[in-house]
Amino acid sequence: MNEKRELQVKAAIAGALGHENCLISFYCARKSQSIYVILGRHMCQYLAIRISNHRAFSGFQKVPTFFLRSQEQLTAELSEFLKTATWRTFDYQDFFVLSLVKFGHHHGTTFQIDDSYATFSEESQAMIFYQLIRLGRRQRVMMNALPAELNQALAKLYASDLIGSFSNQQSLLVYLSEGGRRLLDLHAGQYMPQFMQDYQQVDWHNLNLPAVALLTDRDQDQS
Repeated sequence: MNEKRELQVKAAIAGALGHENCLISFYCARKSQSIYVILGRHMCQYLAIRISNHRAFSGFQKVPTFFLRSQEQLTAELSEFLKTATWRTFDYQDFFVLSLVKFGHHHGTTFQIDDSYATFSEESQAMIFYQLIRLGRRQRVMMNALPAELNQALAKLYASDLIGSFSNQQSLLVYLSEGGRRLLDLHAGQYMPQFMQDYQQVDWHNLNLPAVALLTDRDQDQS
């Protein structure tokens, strides 16, 4: 990433932020000119944006993209965008599912996006996630389907760029993005006590959302 470009983008964002907003995460991609940003404001709200010279890798990622032509131009566009932008609430369900992605390797677990028949690549149907479990010394791999609620929660996190995917031996594996890591740390004080209770009950061969996380999601649907 060009130093001048990085500084211009960060200065443009700073110029567009109001006093009630903050910059939570600023990540420069290693292999492209893309910059991934998480903005925050009161009441656990966040907003993901992307500054790049090309479209996003996947249409399932619902993060608005901005192009840098000048610092002043980007500041003006971001200022206008923030007036009507829809902010997301980082709730306990988000915290719980991101933590499963983060700590899953301790239990032989990774998550994979289904791309059989190019359903992900061609965006021909909704995203489907699987759990991969490595068993025994011979590293035998078992693939588990996930319940609908957990699959939807992962799709929501992918859409807001809190998780991403990379290709590995013809598989699309899920990873925790820099923005996801920062939000986990930022809200640990709020959600960690409940998470410690629920984490003790996790069945890694039969993953489900805890009751508290399901209630959080239903409350948001009704609000």
